[in-house]
Amino acid sequence: MRKAIAILLLFSVMVRPFTQAYYLIDYQLRQDFIAKVFCINKEKPQLHCNGKCYLAKRLKATEEKENKTQRSILEKYEIPTIICEEVTSPQFNSVMPDYTLIADTYQNHYTGLFASYLFHPPCQA
Repeated sequence: MRKAIAILLLFSVMVRPFTQAYYLIDYQLRQDFIAKVFCINKEKPQLHCNGKCYLAKRLKATEEKENKTQRSILEKYEIPTIICEEVTSPQFNSVMPDYTLIADTYQNHYTGLFASYLFHPPCQA
């Protein structure tokens, strides 16, 4: 019994997105009948409507019905309001001593004995 109810609920959920496809297939299969019986533009054959007006009306009605149900579902739930404020970073005054003055007084008295004349690449004869 539970399996039957689960299958029925699953089927009802899965059928809903395919209603527009059902109307399109129904129109393709019964195009002549729809053009003769339900077409609004029967008196104007130069428009070549062939029942497309009826199809458009049904598709629009199903879309409006889906939108209405979606709106009613959204109205049930309260959507939280998010307030955004600009966050500014705090300004800190420097408490660290200024090391640039100390670094400027340092003098480099280092001298190296770099001899560039010692290394010669091998000569090709």
